[in-house]
Amino acid sequence: MLESEIYDWLKKEDINTPQYQLFSLTDTVDVNFYPVALKIESARVVHKSDVGGVVIDIKNREELAEAQKTILANIKAHGIVLDESDKLIATQMCKGIELFFGVVTDSVFEKVIVFGTGGIFVELFKDVCFIDSEAGEEEIKRAILQTKISTLFTTGFRGTKYDLNPVIGLIKKLQKIEASELDFNPVILTQTSLTVVDARAKFEKKEPQTKKLKFATEIYNPQKIAIIGASQHAEKVGYALAENASTHENVYFVNPRLDTLFGKKVYQSISELPDIDTAVIAIPAQTIKQTILELIPKKVKNVIVITAGFKEVGEDEGFLSVLAAEHNLNIIGPNCLGIFANNTNLTFGTSDVKQGEVNLISQSGAILAELMDKAPVENIGFENIISVGNMADVDFADLINSYQGNNPLNLYIEGIEHGKNLLRAIRKSKVPVNVFKAGKSKAAQKAAFSHTGNLSGNYEMFVGLLKSVGVKFLSDTNGLLYPHQFQKILVITNAGGAGTVMSDLLSDKLFALNAAQIEQLNKVLPSNWSKNNPIDIIGEATHERYLTSIKVADGFGADAIYVIITPQFMTDVDQIADIFINNQFKTPVFPIFLGGELVENARQLLRKKKVAFFEELSDGASFL
Repeated sequence: MLESEIYDWLKKEDINTPQYQLFSLTDTVDVNFYPVALKIESARVVHKSDVGGVVIDIKNREELAEAQKTILANIKAHGIVLDESDKLIATQMCKGIELFFGVVTDSVFEKVIVFGTGGIFVELFKDVCFIDSEAGEEEIKRAILQTKISTLFTTGFRGTKYDLNPVIGLIKKLQKIEASELDFNPVILTQTSLTVVDARAKFEKKEPQTKKLKFATEIYNPQKIAIIGASQHAEKVGYALAENASTHENVYFVNPRLDTLFGKKVYQSISELPDIDTAVIAIPAQTIKQTILELIPKKVKNVIVITAGFKEVGEDEGFLSVLAAEHNLNIIGPNCLGIFANNTNLTFGTSDVKQGEVNLISQSGAILAELMDKAPVENIGFENIISVGNMADVDFADLINSYQGNNPLNLYIEGIEHGKNLLRAIRKSKVPVNVFKAGKSKAAQKAAFSHTGNLSGNYEMFVGLLKSVGVKFLSDTNGLLYPHQFQKILVITNAGGAGTVMSDLLSDKLFALNAAQIEQLNKVLPSNWSKNNPIDIIGEATHERYLTSIKVADGFGADAIYVIITPQFMTDVDQIADIFINNQFKTPVFPIFLGGELVENARQLLRKKKVAFFEELSDGASFL
C-alpha cells in the first residue's frame, strides 16, 4: 500500500493521521496547511529517506516548490525512473515526541507488535520492545516498561508526563489489524494523543501455527514402565537406564537376548509385556517407528525416545509427531537424556537423584547431566526432571501447561518452534517460570542448531516477550538448580568488599533494616559494624559472633540469610561450618565459603552432612 492509501485505511481503523494532499509529479504543489512535509509516493521507492525523497518542515509555497525540485532531482540521481502513476504527497507536520510502532511476522512467535523510540533513532538506539498479538493490557505495560522511552509515561521528562493510554490503545488496534508487516514511523506523541505521520504496510496471508497445546498430566506420573533396549553391558545407555529404573516395582525390561537383569525378568518382545503407561526407548533410530507401533496395543501414553540421530543431524523425525497425533501419545525426545518423575529415575544420568522441590526441564542433555551430578553435593532434590531433546512432539509449552504441582519450573532453552504456545502456557501457569536462555550470539545460535535441530531465533524478541508474560531470566545455569523465589535477603559478612559485591549481585533484593533491628544488632556487635545490610560483623569475627548475629537476624522476617565467610587470620572456619550443621533457623540460611584450601575442609563437612551452601557469591544470585 502507498502512503496515501495507508492513511485512508488507517482512518477506517480509527487511527489518527495527518491531513494530506496528493499531486502529480508535474503539478504546482500548494496546500493550505503549514508546516508541511513533501514526499515521493511510488511503489518503486520503499525507503524514501534513503534516496532523498523527503523534505520536512516546509513553511511556505516557495519552499514547497523548491522541495519538489529537490526530491525529483534526488530520485533521478539514484537511477529511479518515475512515471504517471507516481505522485508527490504533502502531509501536515506534527510536533511532539517521535515513537515507532510496527508489526512483524516472526517464524517462531508469529504476529508480534514492536514499540519504541521513533524517527531516525530506531536504528541508532534500537530502544524497542516486543509485544505478543495476544497480550492483555498488563502484559503490554510490562513490555513497554522494558524500553528507555517508557520514562515519558512513568516519571515524565523535563516536567512533562505523557499519558500511556493512547499508546496502549494503538497497540491493541495493531493486534487486530491483519498486516504481515507494518511500520508506523514516526508516530507523534503529544500529552494526550498519537498521530501516525508516516507508514508502510504489507499484507500477506500467513498460516498460523497448528500445533495444539497439550494438557497431559500423565507425563509427570509414570507408573507402569517398559525399558526397550535394556542392556547388560555397562557401557551402554540401556544399562544405565535399566539400573536407574530397577528399584521401581512396575518397571519391565525388553531385550530379546536377555533373560534377567538387575534381578528382574527380561521380556523377549514387546508383545509379551503387560499393559504400560510409559515406554523408554534406547534402540537404533531406524527401528523406532515400528517399535512405537508395537507399543500401541499395550495402552502406552508416554514414549521417551532416548535415541539420537534425527533432526540434529539432518534426518527426518516428522513421523514421531504424526504417530503422537494419530495415537494420542506424548512423545518426549528424540535425542534426550530421559526423565525423572514420580520419584522414578528414567534417565541415563547419575543414579544419585533424590526427591525434592526442583523442576528442571532442559533442551540440553549434557547441561542436565551436569546439574544432576552437582545436585547431591548441594543436597538438592527434584520433583521432576525432563530432558526434551529435539521436541518432535512434547515441548516446553506442553510441559508447562501440563504441570499441576506447586513448585517453580526451571527451563534451559536453546531454541523453540511454537512461540505462541509457549506464551499461552506461561500466561496460564500457576507457578513461576524461570529460564536460562542459551543462543544469544550468532555462534551460539549455530551451535544450538547443530545440537538440537532448533533455530534459536531472535534473542531480544525471545527475552522481551517472555519477560512480558512474567518469566524471570537466570544469569547462570547453576540457578536452574534452585526452587527459591527470594525477594528480600539479609547478608552477614566478615568482609566489606565481599558484602559490596553481594549487594551489586542482589540489587533490589536486599532486606532493609529498620531502626529497631539495627538497635538489636547494636547490642551484640562491635560499635563499628556497618549499621546496614549487608551486616558487616568485622574481620575478626569468630564463630560465636557469627552465631549470635544469625540468631538475631533470624527474627527479622527476611526471605533468606546469606552468610559470607572469608578466611581471615582469626576466622575459625570449621567451627563456623558447625553452626550450619548443628543449628536450626526459621529463616533459610545459606553459608558462602569464599576461598580455596583454607575453607575446603569446611565445605567437605557441609557436603558430608548434606547442608546447602555456595562456593561463590554469584551462585547466591544465580536464581534471583
